[in-house]
Amino acid sequence: MSIDLLTGDPVEKFGFDPAELRAKYLYERDKRLREDGNEQYREITGELATYDDDPYTERIERDPLHDEVQAAIIGGGFGGLLMGGRLREAGFNNIRVIEKAGDFGGTWYWNRYPGAMCDVESYCYLPLLEELNYMPKHKYSYAPEIFEHSKAIARHYNLYENACLQTGVTELRWDDASGRWVIRTDRGDCFKAQFVAMANGPLNRPKLPGIPGITSFKGE
Repeated sequence: MSIDLLTGDPVEKFGFDPAELRAKYLYERDKRLREDGNEQYREITGELATYDDDPYTERIERDPLHDEVQAAIIGGGFGGLLMGGRLREAGFNNIRVIEKAGDFGGTWYWNRYPGAMCDVESYCYLPLLEELNYMPKHKYSYAPEIFEHSKAIARHYNLYENACLQTGVTELRWDDASGRWVIRTDRGDCFKAQFVAMANGPLNRPKLPGIPGITSFKGE
């Protein structure tokens, strides 16, 4: 039996008025739109640059790398973890994950405020549950569990080996002569990769509100 959604009374079919609901969404959206766009935020540069520091992991000094890998993955969040895991399953041995933070986890590394949790069911949101034989503790996982699961994935697929943590990519270019990607970082690294996967997410940089006093406010 099929249902024709294009005819008849939509309120009777759905139990609500789609036009009324759409109008409500547009109204709420318009309340939040600002003419100044991204100008409402302050860049974390100059006196605000400390907001970009990693407060969780002490910086570890290391020598620059000048070698070659099969695959370089830029980003150690869920995207990078999934890519690394699938490459391992495909037989790739020489993989390097490049991650700005001090560990894997992406946004779940950075966001550790009290009560932080996922708003999507854990069984759908957390990747590679079957591969790790893991069952989430809660229907909606809290941030610490998600962070721990991220690290468990990295351990399971041996992604810590050869990884460049606390490292940001500054240049990525293709070299025709060698048929390889050349990757430079803020640690002085300059190495090559046959393949590069971009898994750098958008939720790794603070957005400070451009309100008066933001540069001098010390908290209460």
